[in-house]
Amino acid sequence: MLLLLPIAFISGILTVFSPCVLPILPIVLTSGIDGNTKRIKGVITGLVVSFTVFTLILAFIVRVLSIPVDTVRLFAVALLIFFGLSLIFPVGWQKIQTLLEKYWGFKPIRYKNSGFGGGFFTGVSLGIVWTPCVGPVVGAVATLAAVNSFSLSAVFIALVYALGTGLPLYFIAKGGSKASQKLSFVKKENQKIRQIFGIIILATALFIWSGADRALQAWTLNTLPESWTQLATTFENKFNIRSELDKLKDKEMMKKVQPGQAPLRQGYEGQAIIRDVNLQSDFNGAKVAKEDLIQGCFGKDCIPSVDKPQFESAQEADKWLIPDDLIFALEYRGVVRAYPQRIMNWHEIVNDEANGTPIVVTFCPLCGSALSFERKVDGVITEFGVSGKLHNNDLVMYDRYEGNLWQQITGEAIVGPAARRGEELMKIPIITVPWSQWKKEHPDTQVLSRNTGFSRNYDQYPYGTYEENDELLFGVKDLNRSLQIKTVVYGIEFEGFSKAYPESVFEAKAPIIDSLNGINVKLEKQDTGEIVVTNLDTGRKIIPTRLFWFAWAAFHPETELYQK
Repeated sequence: MLLLLPIAFISGILTVFSPCVLPILPIVLTSGIDGNTKRIKGVITGLVVSFTVFTLILAFIVRVLSIPVDTVRLFAVALLIFFGLSLIFPVGWQKIQTLLEKYWGFKPIRYKNSGFGGGFFTGVSLGIVWTPCVGPVVGAVATLAAVNSFSLSAVFIALVYALGTGLPLYFIAKGGSKASQKLSFVKKENQKIRQIFGIIILATALFIWSGADRALQAWTLNTLPESWTQLATTFENKFNIRSELDKLKDKEMMKKVQPGQAPLRQGYEGQAIIRDVNLQSDFNGAKVAKEDLIQGCFGKDCIPSVDKPQFESAQEADKWLIPDDLIFALEYRGVVRAYPQRIMNWHEIVNDEANGTPIVVTFCPLCGSALSFERKVDGVITEFGVSGKLHNNDLVMYDRYEGNLWQQITGEAIVGPAARRGEELMKIPIITVPWSQWKKEHPDTQVLSRNTGFSRNYDQYPYGTYEENDELLFGVKDLNRSLQIKTVVYGIEFEGFSKAYPESVFEAKAPIIDSLNGINVKLEKQDTGEIVVTNLDTGRKIIPTRLFWFAWAAFHPETELYQK
């Protein structure tokens, strides 16, 4: 742990150079615009305190209470809006205080909005907004706190990281204060300056509320050198922090393991190996560069997979599914099942079996890609989970046999022994169709139950308007805009060549006869909604992948695009 403390502190300092600092920088920079150093100290203190606390509990809130991250983020935005308005209209805030005292007998704390208390209030809100901006060290500690328990070690590491972030921000604020004091206007119009500060807070809050901050971060990730945007992560990766994190994790896990309890679970008549593994971090022979993997959430299993799925009848599912709800459906080895997107949005991975064959159903909400595979690694049956990492916005899975990292869209092992072995998971056909259509064709279908073992609001979409807008939450290398980036396409790949077909071309339901590198293919939409692709030269089926255009193009940069 002692090694982690200085690394966390330096990493916190370097985090200030990452794109995620941009949304809060205007508030920090102008916090001392009128020369009030108490407000600067309040902002930084509030930020450090809230960053420490919420870093440790945010993963717990999301995982256990099923409160979306965006809900917490919007709460912080509301606080900023409230405080910004109180600075812009101080007379209005005084009237509110008077009414509270008169009618409810409640006396709010009377601090000067321009002092330490007001700054602390602002800093607390900024800390909540900035909490997702953590590196591998604090991310791993936050996950440990969410999955196991809080400990002094976790608190100290998060606090030291927060102090590291607060130190340069303090000097940035002091620099802004000194620069502003050289302006005569600032000295004469103190009240107006406080109102300007309130306007900056309000504008920043609205900027974050609109999602423009994420668009700005995505632009910087795509435009600026990775050596700059990933400075903190690069620094942490230069040290052997993995072994230190493992020691901390093992120490905490020992408190949870009961006497005689083994870390290895077995099933399928002893053939499966499912154990608590560390994610592979040796990039020797990896299919991706280390800097291309982005930390999407706090760490391994930050989004929990469903490992003991329960199913119900179509009649039971009809009580909560509506006709237009999308489901991911498969018909495999005599098993007919539907996995509602409502549930998959929150879990992304379901470890299942089909008449004795172990399968895994996966869905990446950011790429709109649902794929299914047989869950075997090096011939060994195991389970898959969410690694917490993303590559080109796509889900990166890990296996519970060796801890290899796997690309969801391609089914390819990208880091670890399986990558060095050149392994790819065996695909299983899975389709995306409205519930009403699947139910009509398969009235006896089984449907994944909401009894997943987790408390989640499956009636709520956790990503806001992501599917409808033209924004990405994370950067994508060489973003292809030949189509609107979230146009749904069906992609096929054969002998190293690939082609994408917009979903709209199948609306006519007429078969499409086309060629791919000289191979004749037929694509036809079935009554079930399935797109069947056939190699006309051999009669063999090709399994298509349904997903957003940007995601297909990211992993198939040389892809052709079908034109009518």
